Amino acid sequence: MSSYKYTVWFFILTIPLGFLAIFAAGGGHGTYFPLLAIFPFSLLGTFFNEEIPLLIGIIQLPAYGFLMDKFGTKKVLPVIIVIHIIGMCTVFMLKRDYFFS
Repeated sequence: MSSYKYTVWFFILTIPLGFLAIFAAGGGHGTYFPLLAIFPFSLLGTFFNEEIPLLIGIIQLPAYGFLMDKFGTKKVLPVIIVIHIIGMCTVFMLKRDYFFS
């Protein structure tokens, strides 16, 4: 087994979660809450232009896994959770009118 087990698992998990978030968005006519909850940093790109940067979303979860593999789950997981929640809150507060319109 690879020494990057969380990186591999999170990379594999990115694919179905990405499809779920895109399916829920419904081509702009659905809800963006799954995208906000799972991939908040890709939604941060909407402040610079109106497109959602897919590359950031694809890299986000494997980056979490890489950090967990390198520094240990017990040390990094609380930090990752806090950073993820801060990203979610930032996007939600700055785009609040967009999510409720």
